[in-house]
Amino acid sequence: MQRISGGFGFPLGVVLGIAATALVVATGATGQPVLSVIAMVTVVNVIALISTWRAALATAVVCWFLHDGFVLGRHGDLALVGQAGHDALVIGFDALGVLLLVSTFRAAFAPMLHLREGDSSAPRLPVQRQPVFTQSQRPTTGS
Repeated sequence: MQRISGGFGFPLGVVLGIAATALVVATGATGQPVLSVIAMVTVVNVIALISTWRAALATAVVCWFLHDGFVLGRHGDLALVGQAGHDALVIGFDALGVLLLVSTFRAAFAPMLHLREGDSSAPRLPVQRQPVFTQSQRPTTGS
């Protein structure tokens, strides 16, 4: 599967996090913060699967702020309580775990380059070009 760039993956994660937070708050699940944590973990996992590790970690931070500000706290005010710290650890460790899992799967299922040596579609390093000098630009050696 082709990964999307972090420049698109992170904004997508923010939009998905906002949508998940709005859904959790609209359904009245603020009394059950574990539902919000599950929604945020799902958003982080999706971004980790389709984008880069930087986008996934940045999405995890934004998701925690959304969870803490709108589910534990109200109206965007951060509620720095014990539950917020616990939920930050859950979201953070989930992000690290899913990134480790995704990178392992990508490495295991990636085609090995030496097996594709004769394949013209295999990625290659370009040949380094040699500079071309005119007569007046030739470097002089010694005096």
